[in-house]
Formats: sequence, structure tokens, C-alpha cells
Amino acid sequence: MKKITAVSLIMMVMLFLFTGGCNKKPILGEMTDSRDGQTYKTVTLGDQTWLGRNLNYETDNNSWCYDDDPANCENYGRLYDWEAAMTACPAGWHLASDEEWSTLIKYLDPKADPNALPESAIAGGMLKATGTIEDGTGLWKYPNADATNSSGFSAEAGGARYEDGSYLILGMHVIYWTSTEYDANSVWFRILDYGMGEIYRDNSNLSKGMGCSARCIMD
Repeated sequence: MKKITAVSLIMMVMLFLFTGGCNKKPILGEMTDSRDGQTYKTVTLGDQTWLGRNLNYETDNNSWCYDDDPANCENYGRLYDWEAAMTACPAGWHLASDEEWSTLIKYLDPKADPNALPESAIAGGMLKATGTIEDGTGLWKYPNADATNSSGFSAEAGGARYEDGSYLILGMHVIYWTSTEYDANSVWFRILDYGMGEIYRDNSNLSKGMGCSARCIMD
């Protein structure tokens, strides 16, 4: 009788761990930016609540629509230089730090390591919105490898802007600023790629004057 009870207890614990106990289903919500009336989906993952799309608030200076086309802002959010991104989030929110990004990635992939390349082999796919431009089902270029958006984060490939005003990699990559400086000239950032489900953490080859995407996290 004691053996049956022990086995039953073990089975209950295993069921808990593989269902409710490990349930990482996102909790979705909504917020409206009082500055311009734009409404954003929000997504709560663990103890963090993020905007569920790339920020699209027009700052006074140094934010752009890809190719200077407003339609790209609607689809992909705006691109900001780092100084603009640092102050672009609405009240009660802020540009996510390097540590906050690592917390998110570790939540999605317990094996993630911020000091490894990549930081995670699977979290990128969990963060990316699904579908492809070629199939008319999404805003990433083919193949948008391993994209599931199981996190509800809905990362879109907003591309980037060089300081000379040229644009590149729309639909192929999204580069997210963090609020954390590496040194006086560089910043930690995250990058997602259309060809893989990985996410990379880096601080090189990206000046603070470039235009990249921004994600806000609740204070």
C-alpha cells in the first residue's frame, strides 16, 4: 500500500512539472500610450511585463521609419538611435536593460547563457512573430526559421538605419537596444535573424547613432 502511495505521489509531481508546474503560457493584455493614443498588446512572462510589439512612438529627434515610409512604422515600429530609445518609452515603462533581456531569455530557455554564442539556441524562435513576406502570412523574409511566437512577444524584423541615412536588413533581422552601456561608445543589444531560431547578445559593430528597434518593459 505504501509503495502504491509513493508511486502515485511521484506521478502527481511529474504531472505537475510537465503541465501546470512548467506552464510558460504568456498572459496577454493591452495598454494605450497617452502621448499619441497608440494601443499596444502587452505580454507577461514570469515576473516581467513587456510591450507586445516594437515601440512606435515618434520622438522629437532621432527616430525614423524604415526607408522613411510611414507604413513601415505601422508594421515594424520605429527605429531609434540609442539616446532617443532611452527616453522613448511611455510613463511607467522603460527601455529594457541587458539583465532584463537575459532574465526573459532564461525564462524561455533555462539552458540559456548570456556569455555564450548564441545566448540561446531556441529562444529566438519563441520570440519571433510567425509567417513570411513571401507567403503573405507575416513580416519576416523566408524562411523565418523556427519561429513559433510561443512567448507572445511577436518580434518583427525592423531592420536598421546607418548614421548616413541608409537602411538595411528589413524583414531579415531585428536589433533591440538595451539600456546597458558596455563602454562609452557601445551598448549591449540583442539580435534575431530570419534564418535561425537563435538569439545573440553582442556589443560590437553597432554605434549609438545607428537606428534600431526598442522594446519597453514595465517598471
